[in-house]
Amino acid sequence: MKRLADLYPMLDVLIVNVLVGALVVCLHPSLAQAQQSPSATPSAATTALQDLSKDSRNPFVGFIKVPVEATTGFDVGAHHNAGENINIEPLIPIDLGPDWDLIARPSFNVTYAPSPGAAFGFQDLQTSFFLTPDKAATWLWGAGPIFQFPTASRRELGTGRWSAGPTAALTYNKGPWFNAILTYQLMSFAGSRRRGSVNQTYIEPLISYNFESGWSVQCDPQMTLDWTAESSNAWSIPLGADVARTFQLGEQALNVQAGAYDNVERPDGAPQWFARLQLTYLFPE
Repeated sequence: MKRLADLYPMLDVLIVNVLVGALVVCLHPSLAQAQQSPSATPSAATTALQDLSKDSRNPFVGFIKVPVEATTGFDVGAHHNAGENINIEPLIPIDLGPDWDLIARPSFNVTYAPSPGAAFGFQDLQTSFFLTPDKAATWLWGAGPIFQFPTASRRELGTGRWSAGPTAALTYNKGPWFNAILTYQLMSFAGSRRRGSVNQTYIEPLISYNFESGWSVQCDPQMTLDWTAESSNAWSIPLGADVARTFQLGEQALNVQAGAYDNVERPDGAPQWFARLQLTYLFPE
């Protein structure tokens, strides 16, 4: 296990360098201008970027997208260490006919936890499914099941339990605004009886403003409530903001965002604050 943990710094540097490189590319104005089609009008190009910016946040978008997010937590534990998490959460839409879509969202996490004992590896795999109407609307909803499988590579990084529950989301899409709320409830039903039960609520409100240039700002806190913990350690509530830009690199549409959040409410051992950097590959039809 020590050899596996030793790989963490190299993985961290590799992922962060890739994301930072993409951020530098998107900030370079000449590259964005070079990708515009000569036949495209400025208004059409900017409208497309604004729509893609909103699509990068939409949990019900009708095409495949692959976000890769690196999150670094600071002031973890008594020794104020730093931890790292790499999340890949592709969105895969499945056409169920003229009226309905099924959205599949598997979530893979690779984590380095510095305390109480340093651990590096995979977390439990989560997969959620949303049944949603196949239509363009200001308000759109989706609902379905979520599953969590005990696939963690280290005991410290997983629950050791099979869990499932309901998940749902509601989105608002009008003009430059894209807002949403996504929630789920996970409860364990099988697995190691020597491990504690899973009973967790997740709430993710999103408020974003998307400019025609492809730039955007958002507040996207990911809040959790652990019903099995004492009240002083039950809630995790971050507060912060992200800045993002959507652009075309050749024929590939990309969104890069960076942000920082302070955990105004957190359980023992959680980071005091964290920074995150995300690169999303968009594959519109």
